[in-house]
Amino acid sequence: MSVILVPFDGSPHAFKALSIAMDLGDKYKAQVAVLTIAGEVRSDEGMQAGAALLKKAVLKMAQRQQKPVAMEVEFGLPSDCIVLAGKRLGASTIVMGCRGAASSDDMFGSVSQAVFRKADCTCISVK
Repeated sequence: MSVILVPFDGSPHAFKALSIAMDLGDKYKAQVAVLTIAGEVRSDEGMQAGAALLKKAVLKMAQRQQKPVAMEVEFGLPSDCIVLAGKRLGASTIVMGCRGAASSDDMFGSVSQAVFRKADCTCISVK
C-alpha cells in the first residue's frame, strides 16, 4: 500500500473515512491523498468551495501530525474523477465515505457503487 486516496466532501462519513485512511497509512507506511469533487462543471465558486473542503481535511490530518501527499479539486462525474485520480496517483486503496444517498435497497451510495465497479484497486466504504 503506497497511496491511499480519500474522496472528501466534508460529510461525517468523509471525516470517518479520512481517519481510517490515516490509520491504514500509519499501519502500512502509506501516504494519504485527498480529493474533492467540486461539481460537474468547473467554476470559480466550485474551486473556492473545493479548496475550503481540502482545508478541513488538511486540518484534520494536522491534528495527527500528518500531511497529505496530494490535494486535488476536480470537476466532473464524481465516480470518474475518483477512479481517474486513483490511477493518476497510483493509489493502491480508495477509502471513501458512503452517504447512502441511493435507494434504501442499495447497500452503498450510487457513487460508491460506481467507484467499486470501475476501480482496479482495493475500495473501502465507510458509513
